[in-house]
Amino acid sequence: MKFGFQVMLRGAASSGDDLASIARSGEQFGFDIIAPNDHLIVPKGIDSTYPYTDDGIWPGASVVECHDQLTSMAFIAGHTDNIRILTSVMVVPYREPVLTAKIIATADLLSKGRIILGCGVGWMSEEMEAIGTEPFEERGKVTDEYIKVFKELWTAEKPRYEGDYVKFSEILFKPLPIQKPHPPVWIGGESKAALRRVARLGDGWFPAANNPKFTISTPNDLATRLELLKTVCDEEDRNFDELDIGFFFTGGVSSKERRSADGDRQLLTGQPSDIAADINKFNDAGLGTLICIFQRPELGETLEQMEWFGKEVIPLVRGI
Repeated sequence: MKFGFQVMLRGAASSGDDLASIARSGEQFGFDIIAPNDHLIVPKGIDSTYPYTDDGIWPGASVVECHDQLTSMAFIAGHTDNIRILTSVMVVPYREPVLTAKIIATADLLSKGRIILGCGVGWMSEEMEAIGTEPFEERGKVTDEYIKVFKELWTAEKPRYEGDYVKFSEILFKPLPIQKPHPPVWIGGESKAALRRVARLGDGWFPAANNPKFTISTPNDLATRLELLKTVCDEEDRNFDELDIGFFFTGGVSSKERRSADGDRQLLTGQPSDIAADINKFNDAGLGTLICIFQRPELGETLEQMEWFGKEVIPLVRGI
């Protein structure tokens, strides 16, 4: 099992010193992956439905701060030595694909092969309109095409592409990423369309726990969804066993035991041994990488939570 942590590019990670401290500390505490999130601007009025809350309201709407994800990715790489950097997730339609492919290739090369490209289609039409993307309603098709463009640029000796949104030929794209054939592409999302994108274009699947339409809150939920992914892979003639399986556990991880309404202990809360047992159940269900969130409003508390998990929980799972 590999372990990672989400970092929201605001709050405790607002300054360069603090973001560098979080990244270096994560490496020191035994984490394998750091996963920065992605937003570029925050519209004042958001009517779009956020897919990860019951009421459809985005909790980040009241927060104006948001560093650029790809700039932050390169910054993190420069302040660390071994930890991998997962875009969690990069909203693919936000950015012109040839330039984006170049940024990611450069970051992968300079970081000595530490980039994992988490990809999503996005949900906020107001943000896409302000950025000037292709039409919001076509974001699924745009995402598919842009991922194909990335792979063409990262692997072809003489890349060329003729699509609905991107066209190029007679170009050279050097240097290539250090990872071969290219940085792993993990597809975010929980819907059937997302699973089909995984089978067609992904090297891994990276769902989140808190989508009310496709909740994945327990190991059994994950196992059920993985069975569906296996079926989709069979339909698409894709080998399921080739895929990395990551999971963003959005519930709070805590040394303080919490109880649900029915009195059961909530997952990933309580004693380190209880949390390790929960993680082992996810592992048994087929999970390869667990991403959690430890970020608190203040840097000190964030680092304290990360250190506790890294020193008390991870060794139990790994048998160290």
